[in-house]
Amino acid sequence: MTRGSIVSLGIANPVFRPNADDEGVYDNDGFVDHEKVEVGLEKPADTEKTAEGANPPAPAPPTELKASLNLGHAVSLAVGQTIGSGIFVSPNDVVKQVGSIGMSLVIWLISGTLSMCGALTFCELGTMFKRSGGEYQYIKAAYGKLASFLYLWVCGVVRNGMGCAAIALTFAHYFMDLFMDETDPGFTVAKKAAATAAIVIIIAVNIWSTKIGLWMQNIFTALKLGALTVLVVMGIYFLSIGKTENISQNWFEGTTIDFAKWTNAFFASLWAYSGWNCINMMSGEIKNPTKTVPRALVLTNIIMISIYLIANVAYHTILPITVLTNERAIAVKVGKTVGGEGVWGEIWAVFFGVSVAISTFGALSSSLMGSSRLPFIAAQEDMFPKFVALIQVKNGTPIVGLLTMGALATFWVWPTDIGGLIKYVGFLSWAWWGMCFAAVPLLRFTMRGFPRTFRVFLPVTGFAIIASLYLTIGQFVASPVPCLGWLAVVAVGVPIYYGFVDPDNTCRTWMAWLLSKLSKLLKAEL
Repeated sequence: MTRGSIVSLGIANPVFRPNADDEGVYDNDGFVDHEKVEVGLEKPADTEKTAEGANPPAPAPPTELKASLNLGHAVSLAVGQTIGSGIFVSPNDVVKQVGSIGMSLVIWLISGTLSMCGALTFCELGTMFKRSGGEYQYIKAAYGKLASFLYLWVCGVVRNGMGCAAIALTFAHYFMDLFMDETDPGFTVAKKAAATAAIVIIIAVNIWSTKIGLWMQNIFTALKLGALTVLVVMGIYFLSIGKTENISQNWFEGTTIDFAKWTNAFFASLWAYSGWNCINMMSGEIKNPTKTVPRALVLTNIIMISIYLIANVAYHTILPITVLTNERAIAVKVGKTVGGEGVWGEIWAVFFGVSVAISTFGALSSSLMGSSRLPFIAAQEDMFPKFVALIQVKNGTPIVGLLTMGALATFWVWPTDIGGLIKYVGFLSWAWWGMCFAAVPLLRFTMRGFPRTFRVFLPVTGFAIIASLYLTIGQFVASPVPCLGWLAVVAVGVPIYYGFVDPDNTCRTWMAWLLSKLSKLLKAEL
């Protein structure tokens, strides 16, 4: 079997597949046998025969999601997930931490560049491993099944559910603010109820049809871009009439030289950029992923860097830095500033309040849609209970995967707040993304002969690895107790893996050995 024949067989995803042994390049545990891939060994000719003398038929492969997404769908999905509440709230945190207009724009530019480097790194991984699952597939190929299960345990069950809950709560906060005052006694309960309702509605729509979910996503993406366009136009209007006093001073005056605060600023801006990796998690549903995935990732990041830099300049043009650093609902403040104290001020404030709610609802739709594919593909590979891989026959949607992510997000809505969720999600995300970035040079060494249709420039990956280390270690130093708690959560996943997932039944072997030793030591028997 030559390397070309390997590709022709469709073996572009060297990860565990229950029925992949018949393809001749997998070992008994379902992993790629790299020697076979590299030297092209044929499958032995003396395979087991049935009584009739014929080879036994191979079992049917697991049901796959239909590849129905094109470049426009993929970019819309990523832009829709990326443009959430971040651009309407994060500029406040960024400039507050760094102290100046110029440094805040540098933070936004570096964060966008880091997202671009991460996207380009994921391009190579995404074109190697085309099945849905994203980081799960990359970690499994690079570090093994235990590491991939721990990723599922911490991120698939905890992080993704927390991230969706944070977005749902942000949507609910702005939505309920249209009808209630934040100081009202029932505001918190109403906000959490609205967040739960949003999750239920989005899950129901995506269960009904992926296409309907994409149609809804496209509409919300257009509305969000429209709101940002209005913001930019307002900034241009202020510049055109000569109102430049807010940006006429030295842009770097007042810059804070504090790397701990810079780390917080990076997390705030990166929260606004989060979503660039959702395309890889659904690569199995994208048409011609070898070409479409890299193009979609790069195009998405170029769009996002441009939008965010222009939007930040508009914010600083309209609002003084002292107002920007002390105002949480900065988009609403922009509306009141442009419209004045009268009716128009209230109208513009409501417009931007509704825009933020629409933006976060669309981001929640993308997040739930992308995150639901992770438990689905994990169940197909026997990492989660098999029923999670069920696909609704009529509409072709991963119904249990969607319900699972909806239930997890709803669970995290009620006992937590937005700030805590964002902090923990950021720490967990960049820790695992760093492992994914490091997988690129590792797999180039361990899988040298595997065909690659895209190769990222290694210094780009190196920058992403260094940045993820800086962010992870910085957060650990700043908040050691919560980070130690998450390390404990990771550790809990180890016995769960060996007790319930490990195909070699390692836990049973250990328990049998312990039973034997104790029986002899205590002179006892069952």
